[in-house]
Amino acid sequence: MYTQEQRRAHVRGLQQDLRVVQAALGEPLPKVSGVYDDATEHAVQRFQRHFGLPVTGKADLSTWDRIVQEANLVRSRTAIPLAVRVFPSALQIVAPGDHGRFLYILQAMLNGLSAQYPALLPIPYTGIYDDATERAIRQLQQSCGLPVTGRLNADTWNTLAHLYSHIGLRSEDFLD
Repeated sequence: MYTQEQRRAHVRGLQQDLRVVQAALGEPLPKVSGVYDDATEHAVQRFQRHFGLPVTGKADLSTWDRIVQEANLVRSRTAIPLAVRVFPSALQIVAPGDHGRFLYILQAMLNGLSAQYPALLPIPYTGIYDDATERAIRQLQQSCGLPVTGRLNADTWNTLAHLYSHIGLRSEDFLD
């Protein structure tokens, strides 16, 4: 049996999604009360009008689905991008001779830092933990007060990731 509390929870969800969409459109925002009141009905009508749906003020299945779809689109456009975890594992030590896709990412990060930190020289993209990559890691470790091993462990990676996250790359840095 559909209870009043379930209905209020569903209406609250509808009102929350309507607020997301209406805020993006610069329209008045309905209160989130769990009650399908006049303000909610008017917000639904504005939504229906804007998106070319029959203007009834009722949140039928097609209207409700479209509200959820549009709210999710707005949320996806305004969400903070997800971070990508690329370091193999906390116990991993990357050393000369290692190779793989991760090394391209490491080399790209080192090259990104070299533009900001003159002590780090640019290195070639090889996908191999070669001499140039080892030298760059040694220089990074020395500059940051880490043990200079030339190997990439979690501490060195975290330092590199922190520096890279704060260099303020602009979109034009990624364009040809």
